[in-house]
Amino acid sequence: LKVGMKKKKYPKIIDRRQTKLSKWVTVIERDILFPDCDKHETYHSVKPFDYVSILALTSDQRIPLVKQYRPILEKESLELPGGLVDSSKSPEETALLELREETGLVVSSVQPIGVLNPDPGRLENRFFCYFSPNAKIDTSATIESGIELVWTDLPRLREMILDGRFNSSPQISLIALASFRGLIDGLMP
Repeated sequence: LKVGMKKKKYPKIIDRRQTKLSKWVTVIERDILFPDCDKHETYHSVKPFDYVSILALTSDQRIPLVKQYRPILEKESLELPGGLVDSSKSPEETALLELREETGLVVSSVQPIGVLNPDPGRLENRFFCYFSPNAKIDTSATIESGIELVWTDLPRLREMILDGRFNSSPQISLIALASFRGLIDGLMP
């Protein structure tokens, strides 16, 4: 500790309770006492399964997107292939499985490009981000029911992000990570 610096005081967790709402979601309550306060405050968070998505490119630089109805939004959503990581599979295995089930594509390898916190103020899960530049069509695969495969490229994906057709903030973050890491070009005009 340097001279003149005070030791930082952190909040203290007094109590923690969990309520499992379904196999998919648990609500966590925390009673927290902040430094220099006499009364605790209760904070709530939601703990869903971890998320996974993959930005895949074919040899001709096409990107598969999935269009599906999202009951929470009460409309269709345009997204990268992905899903929830349950306890029986690794995030990488889940990314490969979701890519095949949702698009009929397979890849020889995936590159992990980051693990993000989708909403650190409310959600207690992680978002595993993957990239693969070598996607190939598996002619024996059947696309999951309720999903429409939509093909695009990087310039059109940029347009979709800017005009709001593609608006999943965690997945836009995945695309930004891929760009920052030099894995993709074509997002900037």
